[in-house]
Amino acid sequence: MRAAAAPLRAPRSTPAPERPRHLAVVDPEARKRERRARLGVRLAVASVVAAVLIVVGFHVMMAEGQLQLERVDRATAKEQQRYQALRLQYADRSAPEAIVKRATRLGMIPATSLRYISAPGVPAKGSGTDGTAAMAPSLARDWEKVKKHLVEQP
Repeated sequence: MRAAAAPLRAPRSTPAPERPRHLAVVDPEARKRERRARLGVRLAVASVVAAVLIVVGFHVMMAEGQLQLERVDRATAKEQQRYQALRLQYADRSAPEAIVKRATRLGMIPATSLRYISAPGVPAKGSGTDGTAAMAPSLARDWEKVKKHLVEQP
């Protein structure tokens, strides 16, 4: 077998057009500018992300604070209701009717007459019925002077 010979090419009458080269000389200044631009974009994106995270963090802190305020508000309302209930209970128990009822339950009986006693060494106050016996003597004198003027007024 005979080997096939490669066809011969005919010479070109015009030179081949120059192909654009895919490799180019890199300008170091242009490369630095592009690197700075990429770095600026990255920093801007990182700043926006950081700002969003900070805003979210503040929002979370405010929401937690609001929840705590609501818990304190509920606890305060509950304690105010308890305080009002205790005040009512105190008022009910310290009312004269309640004291008499409790004394009766304990076996006490109403007094038939009033009797005052005095401690040794303490002078007994006057037993006047006009209400001036418990007053100081100078006050009683002044009261007598003023009393007649008060009676005349309606």
